[in-house]
Amino acid sequence: MSFEAYDAPPGFYPWEAERYYYGTVGPLFLRNLGNKVEFGFRCGDKHVNAAKICHGGMLFTLMDIELGFNANVETGITGFLVTVSMTSDFVASVMQGQWVEAHASVVKQTRSLVFAEGRLFADGEIVLRANAVLKVPRNLDDFDLAASLPPLYVPED
Repeated sequence: MSFEAYDAPPGFYPWEAERYYYGTVGPLFLRNLGNKVEFGFRCGDKHVNAAKICHGGMLFTLMDIELGFNANVETGITGFLVTVSMTSDFVASVMQGQWVEAHASVVKQTRSLVFAEGRLFADGEIVLRANAVLKVPRNLDDFDLAASLPPLYVPED
């Protein structure tokens, strides 16, 4: 589905990640705030269950993407962070057509782990909260995040 079919709030740009799993759940949008990134999407037909409510798996997926990539930006780690553990609480439902936005922050970083927390908002109201533990790769040269995925920056206009 084209990005034109979805509208996003000001400051969000299409994150054109068609490769890997990201392409199946999108389109996703990205806002880069310099020291943080925020992902979002407009809940469409492909994101809802039979009750026309956004599937919890989609919300969990967006939160996982946000926690990992935001941790990369906040910590400066260039290697792919693997989710070791993630817990979440669904606070409210998301209806078809709502804008869903993810916010996250790093709580603590050790040599081998990053602890992060995040929240999802639908049209400004909290719908999910989460905590995650992310594994820092032993050898940062094993995976070049920047070469494998679309950039986490705002394109120049």
